[in-house]
Amino acid sequence: MTVAPYSAVYSSLAGRFVPPHGDEARVPLTDPGYLLGEGVFATMRGYDGVCFRAERHLATLVRGAATFGLALPVGVDRVMAIADEAASRTRVRDAYVRVTLARSGDPDRPALTVISRPLDAPGDEAYVHGVASAIVATRRVPPACMDPTVKTTSYAPQVIARRQAVALGIGAGEGIMLAVDGSLACGTMANLFLVKGDMLLTPPTASGCRGGVTRELVLELAARVGLTAREEMLDPSALFDADEAFFTSSRVECLPIASVGGRAVGRERTTPTEGPRHPRTAALRAALRGVVSDETTAATMSERRGIA
Repeated sequence: MTVAPYSAVYSSLAGRFVPPHGDEARVPLTDPGYLLGEGVFATMRGYDGVCFRAERHLATLVRGAATFGLALPVGVDRVMAIADEAASRTRVRDAYVRVTLARSGDPDRPALTVISRPLDAPGDEAYVHGVASAIVATRRVPPACMDPTVKTTSYAPQVIARRQAVALGIGAGEGIMLAVDGSLACGTMANLFLVKGDMLLTPPTASGCRGGVTRELVLELAARVGLTAREEMLDPSALFDADEAFFTSSRVECLPIASVGGRAVGRERTTPTEGPRHPRTAALRAALRGVVSDETTAATMSERRGIA
């Protein structure tokens, strides 16, 4: 996977957008955010310069920041506007935008940064045929240890799990993590859903999976495509009993899974007359994109993007 260079970097300490590779875009080696991982972040997808459901992403960031005794140095509306501007500066339709709040060397001035680059989204082929995956060894941190809805800059378990997935040679590089009890939890950087008949199943947050914005929306949209959504503990064998399985995140939206550990998932459809290989996943992604279009268009019309 090739990651595009950053297009924009905003620093609250500088009070403006700064060159991605300039001195003002660097973190001091003595900052607690760097040394100890005292920080939180939110990742969003910008569609034509508007970050989708930014207020929900940032609400989670603010709640997580409170666990570290941190607070945004500017208002949430201002951060939303900066994030939209960062997305616009990529000059592409689909942008990756990350907002990070971390403890700096000044206890009264936490460092807020907003960075963006073109999104490295999966190609059309992945949505048609699905991606390969595998169960990785690293287990998900349970809620009793850390609130899974908080994205901290201490991201070691997910990074290690992703490296394990890459080492297994699976094409997508997205592995499946288990909860500490051995049940299904989520992907290394995404949430996990299964379709079985007319049921849409996903592990509960008790598994350690993150109650993400895209996960929440997919649960809301289930009824629109004829599915009944349910959260429940799932044994890994459920992957191979399912009609379909897919990952969700801001980056991948709804990405079908073709195989796990080299074993096919779902019923194979090989001819055009049989229809798409992952019909419910495709229908949910189409419904999600409809909501994205409606909400980002409305946000643009309300001139949310002005940051003067």
